[in-house]
Amino acid sequence: MTLPKCGLLFWSVGNGDSTTVIISDKLFMQIDLHDMDKADDDDDPAHPVIDHLVAILPKVGGKPYLAAFVLSHPDEDHCQGFAELIKRVKIGELWFTPRTFLEYHKDLCDDAKTFKKEAERRIALAKKNDGNLASGDRIRVVGYHEILEETEYSGIPESCISTPGNNVVVVDGVDLQKKFHAHILAPFKDSMEDERNDTSLAMQIGLASDEGVGHALFFGDLAYEELTRIFDIKQGDYDYLQWNVTLSPHHCSKSAMYVRENHKDVLKQDILDKMTKHGKSKNYIIASSNPIPDNNAEGDNPPHARAKTRYQEITDKFICTSEYGSEKEPKPVVFEITAAGFTLVGNSGATGSVGKTTLAAAAATARESSRPPSQAATFGKH
Repeated sequence: MTLPKCGLLFWSVGNGDSTTVIISDKLFMQIDLHDMDKADDDDDPAHPVIDHLVAILPKVGGKPYLAAFVLSHPDEDHCQGFAELIKRVKIGELWFTPRTFLEYHKDLCDDAKTFKKEAERRIALAKKNDGNLASGDRIRVVGYHEILEETEYSGIPESCISTPGNNVVVVDGVDLQKKFHAHILAPFKDSMEDERNDTSLAMQIGLASDEGVGHALFFGDLAYEELTRIFDIKQGDYDYLQWNVTLSPHHCSKSAMYVRENHKDVLKQDILDKMTKHGKSKNYIIASSNPIPDNNAEGDNPPHARAKTRYQEITDKFICTSEYGSEKEPKPVVFEITAAGFTLVGNSGATGSVGKTTLAAAAATARESSRPPSQAATFGKH
């Protein structure tokens, strides 16, 4: 596989998230992990993500080096394989939310427990050394919670904590102000006691190269209420909502735009309108999920056909990772930075790629006519 110099890789991992951000040839970030043991079976098309990472990551001291691992929330389909990953790869920095500390061990899968143990090791070092840590020990705690003040986790240095509205431009000690930012969108302070999905880390990733600038939105497993709060709160800060790639929340779940009212699903068009408003002229929505059925029965888990249909109305290209290439042999969905932002690399006619409908094209026209002016890049803004 030919890697972009600067871009994104979305791996086919069934219903789970595994995204690799290539900042440069020396700095890679992994957002969530769903490494499939069964992927080693020749009959299963899911990607063995850890094996792939070991092959493509830069080497430091003879060992594969990952600048940062970002855990959106500690569900198994977002951290499966972490124990194996940390054995085989040096991880410079861990990013996670305080919710990681709130779960009882009985509620965490084995990989989440391993993550928690490693996070606690790094927290102890951060407190001891006032946040002055070496690569392999660094942390970034994202979000609020009293647990950071009233428990054994109190005393984490402020330099190790980021909250919504913060713009992170340093990864594993490297200042990337001209090349990268992660703008924190969630979790909100009053969401931290909610269901685990509602406490997901959400952020806008910005990447820049000599060719151009791209923006991507990541929402973990957030649903409509939290998503609309993000867009409403940030509506005056257009740059940090724009996107030309979005990873659909919760594996193409209808909960992103449907709410249960009076025993039926009610479409909330406002969130789709807000996404449309902030989408760049060329954009993509990715579903990191199993193949999407033509329809769903009541109570089916994601992916949901209804969500796919809604996304197709607002994007130039909708791609399901399990269907990209072919269902028997999916390919990683690869984006590189060009003058147009994040641009899909090859495979444009893949099974999982669907263009806009006539309705969506009309929405795009409206979007272009109403879009406020945007800066060419937002790096370095604090």
